[in-house]
Amino acid sequence: MLVAKPVIDKKFWILQQNDEKVGNVEACAGGYQVRLNNQITQYKTIRMVEQRTGVRFEPPMIRTRPRSTTTHAVHGYPTASRVHNPVWDVPHALPLYTKTAKSRSWFAAGWYAVKKGRKWRIVQDPKLIVLQRYPYHGPFFNTQEVTHD
Repeated sequence: MLVAKPVIDKKFWILQQNDEKVGNVEACAGGYQVRLNNQITQYKTIRMVEQRTGVRFEPPMIRTRPRSTTTHAVHGYPTASRVHNPVWDVPHALPLYTKTAKSRSWFAAGWYAVKKGRKWRIVQDPKLIVLQRYPYHGPFFNTQEVTHD
């Protein structure tokens, strides 16, 4: 039996018999061309190719993209998004990062208690400018560690 292995999905297949190449099937303007034993035959549909030549079409292999190696932590502190440009702000003892490679907005990794107005709020990954403008406690590794006054 002939087996058609997809090379380009719905456009080009290699015909194999006993794991040896014996021809190919190619999509063209009028349908499909089958090259087998140095002969070219034209068919209008794939179904006609299957019925008249006895070819079994294999489904295309699903390719999965490799998982990205981007991390979701800066110096051990968790983040809710991808991390780019991780740095440690020494004077303020903050793990900082940007969300894209070219971004100019800096975020502080981890959990924080931030006082806005009269209320303390628990926030993950606040912008650096928020920590510069309002009183805060942190960073913390999780919400259970967050304590506030």
